[in-house]
Amino acid sequence: MKLVKRLLIVAVIIIAIYMGGRYVLDLLFGDMCGNEIIQEVPSPNGKKVAYLFNRDCGATTSVSFQLSIMNKDDKLPNKSGNTFVSDGEFTIEWINEKNLRINYKESSRIYEKDTRVNGIKIKYVSE
Repeated sequence: MKLVKRLLIVAVIIIAIYMGGRYVLDLLFGDMCGNEIIQEVPSPNGKKVAYLFNRDCGATTSVSFQLSIMNKDDKLPNKSGNTFVSDGEFTIEWINEKNLRINYKESSRIYEKDTRVNGIKIKYVSE
């Protein structure tokens, strides 16, 4: 019985050290990325918003240009875009309340390119 108690105490101590260490590391280094909104474009009916933003994760990565389509009451989270991610600038235009067009340079490197997000169909045009 004493052995079980000792093992249980050791396990609790190890878990406490692990959780405390994770907490301290998260406080020190947290999310080093940040989003800077370039353009906030509401849909024609105002129910959705297309956020065009750049995301910077510090010196080890380059800035990327990203797009998230969200409901009008939602704020842009500090996360990657949910629609389009590129290393080059691009433009967006609402065709109507259910369709969005993205114009991007053909030479851009594309990391994410979704065709339907949050009920919106996306058309891509490379130039």
